[in-house]
Amino acid sequence: MPIIEWKDCYVVGIQEIDQHHQSLVQYLNKTYDHFREGHQLDPSVLEILIDYSMQHFGCEERWMENSSYPKLGTHKDEHRQFRAKISQLKKKRALDTKASVELLWFLCNWVTHHIRETDAEFGRYLSTKSRHGVTTT
Repeated sequence: MPIIEWKDCYVVGIQEIDQHHQSLVQYLNKTYDHFREGHQLDPSVLEILIDYSMQHFGCEERWMENSSYPKLGTHKDEHRQFRAKISQLKKKRALDTKASVELLWFLCNWVTHHIRETDAEFGRYLSTKSRHGVTTT
């Protein structure tokens, strides 16, 4: 049973970013299934998420810079807050059951909100620009 079911409302309309989001959701679902089977979360989960965030957030921010997105600063702040929370969880060193639940809860809420709200807003911005004949990379 997935912790996040992929739905059309998560599609922002930028193929590269949508693929990243789908990969993250798949990873979270696999992690959740492993946890539900009674396994503790391995601390490497945090390393994978940190690596993911650096690569994916960089990709999003390049898209935003290239399209002169006016809310780039706010979006970067959300990315910084995400990395700070993951770093805070990483400092706990061990992911016991309580920390595992906290991490999964945080990730699911952050990911679904960020994709459906903040990233979707950027997708709408790009869509509007392209309808008005402005090209972006």
